Amino acid sequence: MNISFEKKIFLGFIINIIVVVAAAWIFLIRLDPAHDTTMDSQLNAIEISLFVLSILLLIVVYFIIRTQFKAKERAQKLLEENKQLLQSIIDNTSSPIFIKKLNGEYLLINKNFGDLFGTTNEKIIGKTDHDFLPKEIAETYRNSDLEVAKKLTELKSEETIEQKDGIHTYIAVKYPLYDATGRIYAIGGISTDITERKKLEDSLKATDAFFNMSFDIFTVAKNDHFIKINAAFTNTLGYTQKDMDEIKFMDLTHPEDRSTSDEVLAEIRKGKTVISFKNRVRHKDGSYRWLDWNSNIDLKEGIIYSAARDITETVELSIEQQKAVDELYENEEKLRVIVENIGEGVIVADADKKVILANYVANDIFGIEEDDKIPTDLTTHFELYFPDEKTVFPAQNLPMERAFNGEVTDDVDLVLWNPVSQEKRRVLISGRPLIDQDNNIVAAVITIKDISQYKKMEEELEETETKYRKLIGFKSEKKESKEKDDDKDKKPL
Repeated sequence: MNISFEKKIFLGFIINIIVVVAAAWIFLIRLDPAHDTTMDSQLNAIEISLFVLSILLLIVVYFIIRTQFKAKERAQKLLEENKQLLQSIIDNTSSPIFIKKLNGEYLLINKNFGDLFGTTNEKIIGKTDHDFLPKEIAETYRNSDLEVAKKLTELKSEETIEQKDGIHTYIAVKYPLYDATGRIYAIGGISTDITERKKLEDSLKATDAFFNMSFDIFTVAKNDHFIKINAAFTNTLGYTQKDMDEIKFMDLTHPEDRSTSDEVLAEIRKGKTVISFKNRVRHKDGSYRWLDWNSNIDLKEGIIYSAARDITETVELSIEQQKAVDELYENEEKLRVIVENIGEGVIVADADKKVILANYVANDIFGIEEDDKIPTDLTTHFELYFPDEKTVFPAQNLPMERAFNGEVTDDVDLVLWNPVSQEKRRVLISGRPLIDQDNNIVAAVITIKDISQYKKMEEELEETETKYRKLIGFKSEKKESKEKDDDKDKKPL
């Protein structure tokens, strides 16, 4: 059975009182003249025994007190060691830590807390927040302390503190501390610097905002699934994130593009960056959309990051344009065949007055094989005359020039003289403007009909006719006309 130190002292005190009372009683008996002297020897023995007992009790009490003091010293030393150990532990944490009394006085802080507020544990003990903080901040801290003491529960709050390198954000946690009886006696607190995490969160928020607000498709893929898609993906293809959690992204690829897409995916998984890969992806409604992909991979995590753009309209427009080009080419070939089989020279010039088409007859007239080398201004290659072969034909009246002015001309008769080859051609030139839907002249077409042979044949036919008329006695039309005029002159008035 263990007896406490206080009980031991109390028991010794009672025994000593009894000894003193007994000694006093014996002393009073001795003072009585009528006492029995025969008992003196017994009383002396009792008195000596009580004295010895008192001495023994004092010795015992001394040793008890001494032992207790040593135990207390050891406890104090152990307490101090534990306190130093605790201080050492909390001083080596990166978070500010404090303990306050219920009245707001500080009992303990760690080094980080002291560095944060420019104080030390020795200086701050016994002080309150009002002693070293601005009033407004001190009141805020005090109110949160009182709330913890009132509700007897943990309190978390976000606090900002101005430091040398700028404003830092902390998550402060305050909690009640209880004594052995279960009564609250202090408020403990620990703060964690979340400045970098806050910046990262803000950055992630900005990234998420960009991710979700972008008009381009953004995807994050792992293990054949899109683990994250943005709003543009949903708007373009109709699938939600929940849909994509259950669908392998390659299952959406057009069957005709699957083989190529598998090859590209294999290259990506080897670490290759893929730029501008185009394939067709199935919409939720069953149709297909053309997407232009740019993809990269984090090999360590096995995550594929991709950006894509819907190019369906562009591809369809390109297909339509190619179809139109093919049709235009086909029509152009048909036109060329037709033009080449026309017996007249045909020249087509664009709005810049550059020849874009000429048939072989036109090439032969100009003596130039390359169509684009043929000039639209005939005066640069020929000398132009009226049919009398003496009067110069004005260049501004040429059918090509008039066609660019919006005029239509038919069978303009003139003579082309080539000073280089010393050749003369009698031609009929017609011109037409080509007008678009906006009533703009976009080109001009002229036809050149070489009538030199016809004119030569006419002259030869006329000479033959005159010759045979003479042989059979017919007068020429000119001679008959002259004789008629002479007869008129001879008639009397």
